[in-house]
Amino acid sequence: MPEVPVFRHAPQDRRTPGQIRQQRAAVRVQIDRWVQQTTDGARRRALEARALTVLRDRQGAAGTARFEVEDDEYPVAPNRLVVRREDAAGVLAELRDRYAPYEVPVPDLEEICVLQDVGAGPRRLRSSGSVARALPAGRVAPSHVVLLGAVRKAEGGPEPSGPQDGGLWERGPAQGRGDGGPDAPFVVVVDNGVTAECRADGWLAGLARTDNLDLLDVVPQDSFLDLGAGHGTFVAGIVQQVAPAARIDVRRALDTDGVGDEVEVAREIVRAAADGADIVNLSLGFATPDGEEPPLALEAAVRAAIRTARERGRHLLLVCAAGNYGDERLVWPAAFCRDPEFAEHVVAVAALRLDHDDDTHVVGAEWSTRGWVTCSTPGQGVVSTYVVGRESPRGDVHGPDCFPPNAWATWSGTSFAAPQVAGAIARLVQEDGLTAREACDALLSSGRAVVDGYGTSLRILPV
Repeated sequence: MPEVPVFRHAPQDRRTPGQIRQQRAAVRVQIDRWVQQTTDGARRRALEARALTVLRDRQGAAGTARFEVEDDEYPVAPNRLVVRREDAAGVLAELRDRYAPYEVPVPDLEEICVLQDVGAGPRRLRSSGSVARALPAGRVAPSHVVLLGAVRKAEGGPEPSGPQDGGLWERGPAQGRGDGGPDAPFVVVVDNGVTAECRADGWLAGLARTDNLDLLDVVPQDSFLDLGAGHGTFVAGIVQQVAPAARIDVRRALDTDGVGDEVEVAREIVRAAADGADIVNLSLGFATPDGEEPPLALEAAVRAAIRTARERGRHLLLVCAAGNYGDERLVWPAAFCRDPEFAEHVVAVAALRLDHDDDTHVVGAEWSTRGWVTCSTPGQGVVSTYVVGRESPRGDVHGPDCFPPNAWATWSGTSFAAPQVAGAIARLVQEDGLTAREACDALLSSGRAVVDGYGTSLRILPV
């Protein structure tokens, strides 16, 4: 198999040879167990359904239930529908005989509105997916639930990494501290927030605000890290490692279990464009029952964000994780890369892994969504910044870990392939004076299509 090219600004691996061997072995144990569980399609679907049930029940126990799993096993927000504004009056008229919905405008998204129901018992829209399917196709849709794992990552979650003996991997002065200058490429990370920790090593300095903190332990509050805790912190650290001079802004659209609402994610995409983002990283996503019909809120948001950026003289790029389903089902928003209207603005990123027989080579990760993606980079055993806390025994049944201040971890998922590509594009914008689109084209032209179904491949961060 031909070699996968290495990004010309790829950072060096700071780990010792012993750490690299130990961490690769630990990651392989996690991944092998995961892949064995998911090779059978029926078993994989059962595991996905169980993972969703665990998330739903955790949120219900904390009094914050945000979704229902319907008969088709796809999660949707209860009691609400998304409708194009031009169709709202007609849909309301059709529903009023059985339900009692009312129209709620969506700030920043003029093309759509939400139908929120009132009433009780049979007059609730709780089974919103079923209600949407009963109406003419394309006019109305449930508000889909967005998941960081889409649907789940490897067994055991992140594993400890970082310097030995309590040392620090300091962010050197040549890399700059805090945000880049006003002319630096602007990367917005839409995720579940960022750590409030003021790290002694200088990484992530200046990114935390009162409105974007990852709260770590709220679903439920039990002295353990929630199931999605640290995700946005990890993603932001990846971007910063690859593009140390970029301006980075982390937006919180999902909770600490990695669960969110399509409409809120859509709003953050539009806000990012209005705030001047060059690149938006979206390490999140969801599949839909029909597979092909794009979700209404995200479609409207992508269209509005592109238009807003164009009006401000920018070419917006959305860099999206392709998903961890291990098959070719479409995952949104990454799948907008297939739409001619959006293809120049959406980059879908799959994951590669090291070849078990020769770790100087990479192959396609079996657990990665693939088949329709733009590109791929190693997403198994990625090392980045993490948060302080202790894993729940439910999150890591094989040995929960404790993470100290200034923590680093190794984690796997297309969530951690996408920000490498976002960072590499930002780095080329900075170094070569390119637009985001030109930088993306340059990055893809430096890669190579090596693995069938994984698009153009490139190695960026060491794994």
